[in-house]
Amino acid sequence: MLSLKRFCGCCFVSESGSKADSHPREDKIHNQNDITNQNEGKSLQEKKSSKQNTKEQPKLKIVIIDSQELEVGREYIMTSSGIKNKTQRINDGCIYGGCDPIINDIVLSEKEKGVGKRHFMIQYDKKFKNKFAIRDLGEGMGTFIRIENPLHLKTNNIISFGDSHMIISIDFNEGSKITIKFIDGPKVDEKFTFRINDCPINIGRMADCSIRFDDSSMSRYHCFIGFDNAWYIQDGDGYKPSTNGTWLFGEEFVEITDQMVFKAAETLFKIRLDGEAKDN
Repeated sequence: MLSLKRFCGCCFVSESGSKADSHPREDKIHNQNDITNQNEGKSLQEKKSSKQNTKEQPKLKIVIIDSQELEVGREYIMTSSGIKNKTQRINDGCIYGGCDPIINDIVLSEKEKGVGKRHFMIQYDKKFKNKFAIRDLGEGMGTFIRIENPLHLKTNNIISFGDSHMIISIDFNEGSKITIKFIDGPKVDEKFTFRINDCPINIGRMADCSIRFDDSSMSRYHCFIGFDNAWYIQDGDGYKPSTNGTWLFGEEFVEITDQMVFKAAETLFKIRLDGEAKDN
């Protein structure tokens, strides 16, 4: 007959020292511990995965750099889902700016000249990683993007500088020519037509400019138009930028680049992308 002796409160061993079957209650405790450990491991893995996804999510920071009514230095963080810590709307990958506090994420002051109820939008394009774009929404006096690098021109582009706005028309049927019509400012309704051999087409206050202005807010050589397989415009004289900038009206979506500056009504914003858009 096999003789057993007590080894602990719930187990027995044989005289030869081998362990017999454990008590059923102990098996239950062991099983519960295994399940708990598995759940804890799964939970930690899920948290780690969630943290990684958040870290990898495309992100930009929008900073107010000049305003008569709003706090300069105020920041807004946007991810591919929309504005961070937003409570007003669904996560649709868009943010809106304007003077109506109910329908906008970035609220502009009603006191600003030319402000719209819903003035502009910034959208994340999910088809292309890390791509954000901005456009005007047709209310107020427009949303303008500062031209920092040579910009290829298209028909119906509206360019702004000083007190002037001009619209571009390009004709490739007659050896490529460009027509500029001013729609606002001191030269309103005036038209200027140029061909490739007229380049560079300088615009500014100097006497030798192709289009000359008596406007103290403009630089001597404020901007110029050239041709390099396509018509383009560049701010400044090619060596240094103008004082107050040359601006593209954001009638269509414009891809956002790092350090881009744009203005809506009387407020100026700067955008920083991804790694530079860090949480405070």
